[in-house]
Amino acid sequence: MRDDGYRAFAGGGRQLEDRGNGAAAVGGIETLPRLGLTDLSGASGQLWLAYVTAAVSGPISRLMVASSSVAGASVTFARLALFTAAADDSVTKVAQTANDTTIGGSQYTPYQRSLATAGGWPAEYVITRGRRYALGFLQVAGTPMNIQGAFVLDAATPPVATRIIGSQTDIADEYDVGDLAAHFVMAYLRGLPPA
Repeated sequence: MRDDGYRAFAGGGRQLEDRGNGAAAVGGIETLPRLGLTDLSGASGQLWLAYVTAAVSGPISRLMVASSSVAGASVTFARLALFTAAADDSVTKVAQTANDTTIGGSQYTPYQRSLATAGGWPAEYVITRGRRYALGFLQVAGTPMNIQGAFVLDAATPPVATRIIGSQTDIADEYDVGDLAAHFVMAYLRGLPPA
């Protein structure tokens, strides 16, 4: 059996296959390979969630999203978050960045932000190899930025790779899978270790 960190097991012996994790080389996680990304548009108040199985264990202290062809305008809220994911895709927030309205202000730009401790959140969160996580991004704006990501084939077939929820003003501490919709596009999001 392959033992390179790209496989994880969910309850009931169901096997989950990760899509690859190039960030693991530096001790991080990323939701997609960085090759062939495309331009994705979303709505203001839409939380993007992208699931990933950690290929390595170690601390995460920074989260990243990348803008694409449309820069955000009149941004009033922008935050990234890290979640643990349950077998049914429900998520529990374990770390987050501060609200930063400069995220998305320019086209084709990676935005990397440190985890924020306000509200009792950790400045570092230790991910565990083989554990499934979700990375999330929410922007509330007059014009939300386009983000980099990829299309998902057969998006509702388990294990679901990405989910969304609309009409959010901040990232909640938990989301039940019944409140999240499987989505046909997946954001490129990344978690990185301390610099």
